[in-house]
Amino acid sequence: MIKVYLTTVFATVMFASSSWSQMQANSYDSIEYNHQIILNGTGDYSASGIENGITSKFVRGGIIDDQMKDASFDKHGAINRVGVDLSGELIYRNFRTKIFKNKNWGMQFQGGYYTFGGALYSKDLYGLAFYGNEGYVDDTMNMSGSDLSLVSFQKIGFGLVDAKSKSSVILNIYNISNRVSADFRDLEIAQSADGMNVDLLMDGEVEMGQNNKFSQGIGFGFDVDFRLTVAWYKKRDAKIQFMAKNIGFGYMHESQKRYSFDTTFNYSGFKFEQIIGDNAILADSINLLDTLGIHSIDVNPVFMLPGYLQVGKMIDNNSEYKLQSFFGVRVYPSLIYSPYIFAGVNYKPLDWLNVGASVSYGGFAGLRAGLYSNLSFDKFKMGIGTDNFIGIVSKKGNGQSLYLKLQCTI
Repeated sequence: MIKVYLTTVFATVMFASSSWSQMQANSYDSIEYNHQIILNGTGDYSASGIENGITSKFVRGGIIDDQMKDASFDKHGAINRVGVDLSGELIYRNFRTKIFKNKNWGMQFQGGYYTFGGALYSKDLYGLAFYGNEGYVDDTMNMSGSDLSLVSFQKIGFGLVDAKSKSSVILNIYNISNRVSADFRDLEIAQSADGMNVDLLMDGEVEMGQNNKFSQGIGFGFDVDFRLTVAWYKKRDAKIQFMAKNIGFGYMHESQKRYSFDTTFNYSGFKFEQIIGDNAILADSINLLDTLGIHSIDVNPVFMLPGYLQVGKMIDNNSEYKLQSFFGVRVYPSLIYSPYIFAGVNYKPLDWLNVGASVSYGGFAGLRAGLYSNLSFDKFKMGIGTDNFIGIVSKKGNGQSLYLKLQCTI
């Protein structure tokens, strides 16, 4: 039945529920090195309404019972989000070799892997996916405004980095390995009281790849990390970071299939299960796409990469104060990701130890709380933490995150 197909879509979006996140407090370091190597593991799975009890069943297997379904259904509002933001990157900085004689700029090389995807959907779409159509007899399922986006890509980049502030400008080239996009401007299904009459209203389009090739597209973009010192209260200074990451465009040289639909469809004399399912009448007797008014063409789309802009106050590693605040906002140019606001405090009880706590709101979810710890030694630093502590310890949480950062300097 149709709920089998819809739960498969939810499972695809939520599969990476154990991941790394990068909302920890970014730090400012003015110490000049000869060489620096940084390894970041980043990512996040979060949802505004779906609890971890359901997510864990998709990942580890098991039965999703009615109690789990009902608990998540009650958390859903009119507009809901679910998504993943996963990446891993390696950065090498050479400050010893100067690009320009009169400038304190070194070279930066980087490479990484990224997956960003999610869905914007209605409460009725969740109900149809997990309960089927039984609860919508003599009613209309309104799923208009639903969106789905998923992009996986790799990048290599080269640029300049300031030896003291670590501000940088990097140009990147991208390999696009996967892309799916869907926009349902109108999507409604109405059933009669006896379930024998179905009205379907659709307006939108879907784009997806047609093969499993590793390289399906190419892209060009840039990263910018600009750090500025400003006056703060009580004659303190504050380090403000303006960051743009993966800003650019991609082009799919492997053609994608675009399905477009703008139709009103009525079917009488059969129940909902008889129309769409494993032994569906539509599937057995006629061409389903033609019947529903769905047309397909091959396209090579140009699209904006899922990059982001972030502005925030950093932690100053050179500061003499043990307690510091940090805060900021991150924005993706996508409806599926709402503006993400975060704030927290960092405490330095020892020269080699920083611990902190944060609160955040937005993105793919609502309010979350996080904890982290950073260890700093002579030439080695390590950070570990989570932006969603409740998600780590409870099945009632909405998502999970775990991040790791390693840094080696010479």
